[in-house]
Amino acid sequence: MKELASEHNMTIHQVIQKGGLNQATISELMNGRTKHPKVSTIQKFCDGLGISLTSFFNDTKFGDRSKN
Repeated sequence: MKELASEHNMTIHQVIQKGGLNQATISELMNGRTKHPKVSTIQKFCDGLGISLTSFFNDTKFGDRSKN
């Protein structure tokens, strides 16, 4: 998440503000306490970045999906 924010010249704080996310929700995700975030949470993160869900999941950080 930090990498994606950085790639868009934003901080995590800026992304969550723009996306309307709760700081505690992002902290839980980033610290590994939440392993399976809701799609709505990911959508808000994407909204904050100004990208689509498709772009988020197609990012190379998720690995090569063609092998699945």
